[in-house]
Parts: sequence; structure tokens; C-alpha cells
Amino acid sequence: MKKNIKRMVAIGIGLSIVSGSINPVLAIENQKNNEVVSAQIINDESDSIINGQSFNGKPVLTLDQVINAAITNSEDLNLKSQQISMYRKKEDIQDKTNDFYESLGEKIYDFPYDKLELLEKQTNQSKDFLQDQISSDITNKYNAIIIKQIDISQAKTNLDIKNKDLETIKTKVQIGMATSNQLTDKQIEINSLKNDITAKENSLNDSMDYLGVLTNLNLSNYTLDPNIEYNLFKIDGSSDEYINDKIETYLKYNQKLINLTKDYLDDLKDDGVKDIMNKDIPSMPSGGIPSPASYMKKDDATGAVELDEGAYSIGLSSYALQLINYEKNALKYYLDLTKYGAYVDGKYGVEEAQVKLDDSKKSLKNGLRQAYSTLLDLENKINDLNDTIKSTNTKLKYAKTQVEVGLMTENNYNALVLKSEQLDSSLRTLINAYNNLKTTIQEPWVLGAN
Repeated sequence: MKKNIKRMVAIGIGLSIVSGSINPVLAIENQKNNEVVSAQIINDESDSIINGQSFNGKPVLTLDQVINAAITNSEDLNLKSQQISMYRKKEDIQDKTNDFYESLGEKIYDFPYDKLELLEKQTNQSKDFLQDQISSDITNKYNAIIIKQIDISQAKTNLDIKNKDLETIKTKVQIGMATSNQLTDKQIEINSLKNDITAKENSLNDSMDYLGVLTNLNLSNYTLDPNIEYNLFKIDGSSDEYINDKIETYLKYNQKLINLTKDYLDDLKDDGVKDIMNKDIPSMPSGGIPSPASYMKKDDATGAVELDEGAYSIGLSSYALQLINYEKNALKYYLDLTKYGAYVDGKYGVEEAQVKLDDSKKSLKNGLRQAYSTLLDLENKINDLNDTIKSTNTKLKYAKTQVEVGLMTENNYNALVLKSEQLDSSLRTLINAYNNLKTTIQEPWVLGAN
């Protein structure tokens, strides 16, 4: 749990230093029920998508389709289903066990069966949580691939620009307006860009291969949908109350199991589990095994002394009964003593579990509050960057006119366009981070199992 809190806080801190991202077309929609504002980023690539069906001749694989494929392909989810089935079988076994002990006249406690029921419910919940975790993880991987694809495309555009710069420098060297050293530096820069593109393409292939493993899909046969949604998230009312409700949902079965255990320990206390400490240790039968010498008799006819087998047999039987009774009492004493020892351990264990759970709730609440503050700050950064992009687009229009009248080269203009597109990518990255953090606040269980 603490690792998950640290991860969430790290996400928030990391987001606070991100600057920059996409040239979006903002479709603002006020939704009265939850006051959500939605915006969709549409970059140049999305113009080639017709009804979301094809792009570059390949079918478009949407995020929802990839998530569903990952859920279907998840072995962990299948294992959760098996775990639920296991608990149901254990409940049936516990029913039989209770019937058996009841037939012996033993007191039956509800705790073992009730605990199994809670564990089954908790596992059902954790299965739902796992689906949310898969959805969040696949969303991050899907968007990361799109960002890498765009980054590579921009890197190749930049390489084209640098290659044209190289040709210009070659011409300048020939007429004495540039040095050979400038030409060498530009060639080194181009080689570095080529190596960078190769590294990025390798990273992209690795990411696509891994996502393919998780979904059992060959992603090379598809095009991913480059659209990304930006839905503003605002807590209506008390943020503390909202966060408390999320934490309660996330950890409610942990608390229920603690409460159930506390009630069971109280029942044991009421039934005198600690009375064993006031009882004496059972004693062995006095006198030990009967001696035959104590059961000798004189024969009236012969006067010979011989063993009274009947009396001796009765003596042995009596001793055996005393020994059996002792062993029974000793075993009960030992079991009661062991039971009390387990009770003492249980009392401490349940108190320790409660303290740790309370600490986890406090840490999680603090982390979620920080995350929400960061989210609001990210909204402002997105708005500021969007304004910057609008201003940049206006400047591009002016630059275009300079190209038309010969005051700027086409290559220099393309370099400005590339910088604008890089702002678009930065906005996409920022919005992706916003969505990721928003999911963490709305579904804190995506950080890990409860």
C-alpha cells in the first residue's frame, strides 16, 4: 500500500514539471449532471480516419477494443474466478465441519464461515478492481505507443529539414559563405538524429510487441486511434468527503475482516478463553500402575499365596480409566492453553492490522488530496499551453505570408511548423498525464490490489 501511495505522489510531482503539448480542436460540452467539460484532440493524422474504420489501409483498433482484448486474455482474471470458486467450496466444507462438531455437542462459532464469505466478496471486488487496473495499464501503454509514433514522425520531419539545411550549407561552402567545419557539424547532427530515430523505432516495436502479448493481438496489422479525450474532472462538494468515500470503497473488506475478527475474539473472551490461566495443571493418577503384590491372596485349601487375578484386573481397569481421564484433561488443558495463546496473538494481530489500515487510509487520503491539487494545476497548464498553441498558429500564418513574398525559406517555415507540432505533442502528453492522474483519483485501486 505504501509503495502505491509513493507511486501516486510521484505521478503528481512528475506532472507538475511537465510543460507543453497538442494543437487541439476543442469541442466543449457542459454536462449538467456532473459538470464535466469534454474536449477531444484531433491531430493531422486523424483527418485520414473515416468513421474510425481505416487509416493507411489498415483497420483502426480503438482503445476500448484493446482493453477488452486484454481483459479477455488476462490469466490473472481467470485465476480470480478460480479463487472465488475455491472459497465457495471451502464454505461448503465449513458447513459440513460445523455439522460434525455440532453432532459432538461442541459450541459452533460463526467466524470461520463468515470469514470465508467475506473473503469471497473481497475477491469478487478485487476481480472488478483488477479489470480497472488492466484498463488503466492498457490505456497508458496504448497512449504511450501513439506518442512514440508521433514523436518518430516528427523526428523524421526534423531529419528532412536538417538534410535540406545540409544541402544549403554545402552550397554556401562552395561559394565561401560557410566553413567546412559547419558542414561537418551539421553532418554529425544528422547522424545523431538518425541514431535517435532508430532507437525510438526499436522502443516503439518493443512497446507494440508487449502490448500484443497482453492482448493476444498482432498490432502491426492495425492502426491505433490517435484521438485522445480530455474530460475535465471537478469534485462537486467536499473533496474530503469524496476521497473518504473512495477509500471506503477501496478498503471496506479489509475493515470488515478486522471487525469480524474483533467480534470473534470478544466471543472467545466472553466464553472464558482466559480462564485456563487460573486452572491447575492436571495430575497423573496417584500410585502409578497397580503392583501385582498388592493383589496377592492366600489359598484357603493349600495355604499358598497367589495373585488375585480378578481384583488385579479391576485395579488395572480402574487405573486405565484414571489414566484416560487424565490424558483427556491434559489434552483439554493443552488445547485451552494453546487456544488462549492464539487469542493473545490474535488480539495483538487485529490491533496491529487496524493501526496499519488506519495509517494506509491516512496516507492514501493525503496522496489523493495532493493528486487532486496537482490535477487542478494541470488543468491550468493545459489551458495555458493551449493558448500558447493558438498564438503559435497565428504566428505560423504570418510566417506563411513571409514565405510567399520570399522573406523566409520553405525549409525555415517547415521548421516552425515542426515546433508547433511538437507543442501539440507536448499537449497530448500533458493531457494523457491528466487523464492518468484523474483515473487514480476516481479509482485509487488501480494503484494495486487491496
